[in-house]
Amino acid sequence: MGKGLISVRDLNKEEIILLRSLFEDFKRGRKESLEGHCAFLFLESSTRTRLSFEKACNLLNLRSYYLGPKESSIEKGESFGDTLKTLQALGFRVVIFRVPFVLFPYQQYLEEPISLINAGDGTHQHPTQGLIDLFTALEAYGKVEGLKVLFVGDILHSRVFRSSAYLFKLFGARLGVCGPKTLIPLDLSPFDVDMVFDDLDSAIEWADLCIWLRLQEERFKEQFIPSKESYFLQFGLTKERHERLKGYFMHPGPVNVYVDIESQILYSDKSLVLRQVENGVYVRMAVLYWVLTNG
Repeated sequence: MGKGLISVRDLNKEEIILLRSLFEDFKRGRKESLEGHCAFLFLESSTRTRLSFEKACNLLNLRSYYLGPKESSIEKGESFGDTLKTLQALGFRVVIFRVPFVLFPYQQYLEEPISLINAGDGTHQHPTQGLIDLFTALEAYGKVEGLKVLFVGDILHSRVFRSSAYLFKLFGARLGVCGPKTLIPLDLSPFDVDMVFDDLDSAIEWADLCIWLRLQEERFKEQFIPSKESYFLQFGLTKERHERLKGYFMHPGPVNVYVDIESQILYSDKSLVLRQVENGVYVRMAVLYWVLTNG
C-alpha cells in the first residue's frame, strides 16, 4: 500500500510536527537524494503549486513528468482510478494530482501501491497549502495557540480554508470567517469556527492574522456577489484597512488585485504572501520525503 496525503484530516499532530521539522531542515539546506519517477496529473491550471512541487522533485533528484489540462485520457472518459493504475504500471512511485472534482471518498485510492499527493481537489482539500499556511504563521508568530486567525472572502468554495482552518485549530488557534453571507457555508460546525463576521472592519479589530481567499468564480453556479467592485469595497484589503491590521496577512494566491487586495500593499511589510510562496518548495520537499521514506 502506498503512503499518501489526500486530506489534512488524515494527519495526526505528531506527523505534522515531523513534517514541520523536515520543512525546517530542508529550508536550512538539508540535502537528500531519492530514487524514482513522479507523475504530475494537473487537470486545473497552477503556477505556485506546480512549480514548487517540480522544484521540490528536482531538489530531491526525483524525475518528474507532467500531464496538464486536456492531456490525459480522463478527457476521453477514463476513470481517475484507472488512470492511477496506468501510471503505476508505467513505473511511477508517486502521483501529484490537481483535479476540478472532489475526491471523496478516497480510501480506495490509498490502498493502491502508488503514493498520492493531493495538490487540490475541487472544493475539498489542498493539504500542502494548509501546511504552508500553518508553518509560515509559526515562523512569523512563534506559536499559533490562542492566535485569532481570520479567513476573508469565498469560504464556501475554498479548499484552502478547509485545509488551513483544520490545522490552525488543531494547534490551538481561534478561527474567524468574514465574507458575503452567500459565500459562508450554512454549517460551519465541521470547522469549529469561533466567530462569524459580515463586517470586515469589525473582523480586523478582532484578528491577529488575516488570510484573504480568492473568489472561486470558476466554481460559481449562481450569482453570489453583485459585482467585484462592491465586493472589494466590503471585503477587500484597502490601504485604510491595511493600516489597522494588528499583525500579518496572507493569501495563498493567485491574488486578484482590487478584488482581494489593493496592489500597492500586496507585498508590504505586513504581507507574508511571498514567504508563503518561498516556503512552498520546502513544505513540498518535506511531504515528498515523508511519503516516499515514511519520514
